[in-house]
Amino acid sequence: MIGISTCWWNLETIRADRLISEIVDLGFEGVELEYRITNAFYQQMQPQLIGKLRVLSIHNFFPKPEERGKDQGSGDLFLLSAIDRDERATAVEYTLRTIEHANDLEAQAVILHLGHVDMTNPVERFSELFKSQKIDQEEGAAFLGEQRQVRKSKQSKNLDSVLFSLEKLNQQAERQGVFIGIENRYHFHEIPDYEEIGIILSEFEGGNVRYWHDVGHAGVQENLGICRHKDLLDAYSDRMIGIHLHDLHGLDDHLSPGQGELNYEEIIPFLKPDTIKIMEVHPNVGKEELLEGFRFIQEAMAKIS
Repeated sequence: MIGISTCWWNLETIRADRLISEIVDLGFEGVELEYRITNAFYQQMQPQLIGKLRVLSIHNFFPKPEERGKDQGSGDLFLLSAIDRDERATAVEYTLRTIEHANDLEAQAVILHLGHVDMTNPVERFSELFKSQKIDQEEGAAFLGEQRQVRKSKQSKNLDSVLFSLEKLNQQAERQGVFIGIENRYHFHEIPDYEEIGIILSEFEGGNVRYWHDVGHAGVQENLGICRHKDLLDAYSDRMIGIHLHDLHGLDDHLSPGQGELNYEEIIPFLKPDTIKIMEVHPNVGKEELLEGFRFIQEAMAKIS
C-alpha cells in the first residue's frame, strides 16, 4: 500500500470531507496526517476516515497546537533538542498527544523532527557553493570540514536533550502500541545526522523507536557532499519503519517521484512489504504530475515483488 501525505492539499481552501473524497478518488488507500491540520479540521475529518481510508502514519505535531494558531504548522514548532527545560517539556507534551491520536486512529507510526544542534545554520553558504559548482572542490570540502568541527563541538548537549525526550516518548509509544519514526533531515545542523541515527537506535534497541527515511532530504545531503544516500539505507533500512517518497532537482525537493534526479533503482530494493510508504509532495505539484509519480512508484514496486 502506498499512502499520501495531506501536505499536498491547501487545507485553508478545502473541506475535510472533500479532502477524504479526493484522496480516495486519486486511488490511495492510505494517508499520512500532517502538522498543518488544526483540531477543528481534524474533528470534521475524523468521522470521514472510518471505513474509507487507513491512517498509516501521523507527522508530529498533530493536530497543530492551538496556542500557535497564527503560525503555519510545523514539525519544529517546539524542539525536542532544546536545552531549555520548559521548551523541551512542551515539545514532549505535544508529542505525547500526537502518539495518543495515532493510537486512536490505529496509525502504526508517528514521525518526529528531533530538532537541531545550537549552531548557525550554514544553509546559505552550502547553497552558494552548490550553485557555483564548488561543493565538490577544495573550497566546498574545506567549508564542510569546518562545519563538521563546529557541529561536533556543540552537539552533545542537544543530543542529550533528544535522548532525554525520547526516553519519555518511547515509554508512551510502547504503552500505546505505536512506533516512533526519527526522520533524517534536510539541513546540516539538524538532528539526527548519520552517526546520531545509529546512537539513537542503539539507545532504544528493543523499544519502539525506529528510523524514518526521507528520500529528498537524503538526496539533498548527498548533493552537498554531507552523506551518501545509499549509506543511510545500507546502515539503517533493517530498522526502517517508513519512508517519504518524492523527488528533487538539486536542492529543491518534494517533487513527484520519478520526475527528478533521484535514482529510485537504488531506493526501491530497500522497501519491504511492511515498510510504510508515503508520497510526500508539495502543493505546487500538479494533479497529473502527482498521478504520474504514483504510477511510477507502483510500477517500480511491482518489478521487485
